Amino acid sequence: MSSGDIELTQLPRGSLESVVPQHDVPTPPTVKANVSNPGDERTREEAAVALAPVDGGIQAWTFVVCSFALDGLVWGFPFSYGVFQEWYISHPPFESASEASINAIGTVTIAIQYMEGIVLAFIAQRFPHWLRPMMIGGLVVCVASMLVSSFATKVWHLILLQGVLYGIAGGCLYMPVVFWLSEWFVTRRSFAGAIIFGGAGLGGAAFPIAANYLLQHVGFRWTIRAMALAVGTFGGLAILGVKPRLPIPPASRRTRAPPLDFSFIKSPVFISVGITVFLQALAYFPVSLYIPTYAVSLGYSRLHGTLALTVFNLATVIGQMVSGYYCDVGSYTRVMLSSAILSSILAYALWGFAHSLALVYVFVVIFGTISGGFSAICPPAAAEVHGSQPFSPFAFFGIAKGLAAVFGPFIAASLRPVRIDDMKLGPGKHGWAGYGFTSITIFVGSMMAATTVGSAVSAILRTRMKHSS
Repeated sequence: MSSGDIELTQLPRGSLESVVPQHDVPTPPTVKANVSNPGDERTREEAAVALAPVDGGIQAWTFVVCSFALDGLVWGFPFSYGVFQEWYISHPPFESASEASINAIGTVTIAIQYMEGIVLAFIAQRFPHWLRPMMIGGLVVCVASMLVSSFATKVWHLILLQGVLYGIAGGCLYMPVVFWLSEWFVTRRSFAGAIIFGGAGLGGAAFPIAANYLLQHVGFRWTIRAMALAVGTFGGLAILGVKPRLPIPPASRRTRAPPLDFSFIKSPVFISVGITVFLQALAYFPVSLYIPTYAVSLGYSRLHGTLALTVFNLATVIGQMVSGYYCDVGSYTRVMLSSAILSSILAYALWGFAHSLALVYVFVVIFGTISGGFSAICPPAAAEVHGSQPFSPFAFFGIAKGLAAVFGPFIAASLRPVRIDDMKLGPGKHGWAGYGFTSITIFVGSMMAATTVGSAVSAILRTRMKHSS
C-alpha cells in the first residue's frame, strides 16, 4: 500500500483476512482507492469506511509505543519481584514466613497473567466491545490491589492482592494488546511484537531501581503506594493510544462469531513448540527471580543485586528486538536453537564461575539477551500453526509459560538448601558454582539443554510440515 492510499473495507458481509483476529461481524476483502481518483463516491460512502494502513503509519506505531509503555507498567512490578523478595525475607512483618510462600507472591502474579489468555481469547472473540472497558477496569483493579496491599500484615494478604488480584487485572489490561497486534501488523508482526513485549524488560529494569531506592528510604508500604500511583498515571495515558484497527460494529449489525477453533492442538509442531516454551521458561524464571539474592550471597549489597536484575531485564529488551526482527525475515526455529544452546552453555560455564560482581554483570547481560530473545518466537509460531486465529495458540504458549513461572521458582526454592554448607565457597574448594546455588545452576543449565532438544525436534517437525503441505 502506498502512502497516498486509504484502505477501505465493507462491514456488512464477507470474510476477514486470515491474519487478523475475527470480530463478531466478519470483514470482507479490502478495497484500495486512491484519494485523487475516488470514483463512485456514493457507493463508497455507503459500503466502506476508511482504515489505517497495516504495518506502518502514525497510528500503527502509536499503538506500538503505547503498548510498549503499557506492557512495561503491567509487567514491571512482578518482574521486579526479586527485589521485594529479598526485602520481605529480611524485614518485618514478613521475615518469619517461609521462602516458598514469599516466592509464591511474584510467581502467582506472573503465572496468572500468562495463563488467563485463553479465557480472554473467548471474550475477545464473542464480545470484542468489552475489550476496551476491560482494559480500563483492569487498570483500576491493578492500582487498587497495590494500594490495599500496602496495608498487608501477612504473606497471604500479599499473595491474594499482589498475586491473584493483580495478576487477573494485569492480564485484562495487557491482553487486548496481543489481540489487536494482528490487526495492525502482518509482515512486521514479529518485530512489532518484540518491541511491545520488550516493554516488560524495560519495566523490569526501571522498577527494581525505583523499588530499591524507595524501600531503603520510605519502607515497604509507601514504596507500593508510589508504584501504584505510577502505574495508574502512566497506564491511563498509555491506554489512550492502544485501540483496535478494525471498527467494532454496533450491536444491530453484529452476527454470531464463529466458535474458537482448537484444531491446531493436534499439530505436532504446536505440541513440540509448546513443550519447548515450557522447558525454556522453567530455566528462565529462576534466574530472573534469584539474581538479586545470588549477588547478595556473594557478599555484595542489595543495590548491586538490584542493578544486576535491572541489567538482566534491560538485556532482554535487546534480545527480543533482535530475535523479533530475525523471525520476520528468517526461521523462528533457528532462534529457538541458537538461544537454547547458548543459554545452556552460559548457565553451566559463565554463571557457574561468576564468583565476582564483574562476572555476574557479564552473565546477566549475555544470558538476558540470548534467553530473553527466545520469547520472540511465540507470535510467528502461533501464526504458522493457526493463521486464522493466531491468538489461540499464542494463549496456549502463555499457559505453558505461566505454568513454568510457578514450577520453575518453586523447584529452585526447593533446591536451595536451608542450611547452606557451601555459602562461603572458596575457589580452591570447588571452583564452580556454590553459595547455595549449585543445584539451581545445574537445574537451569539442564533445562536449557532440554530446550535445545525440544528446539531441534520443533525444527525437524516444521520442515516435515512444510514439505507435506
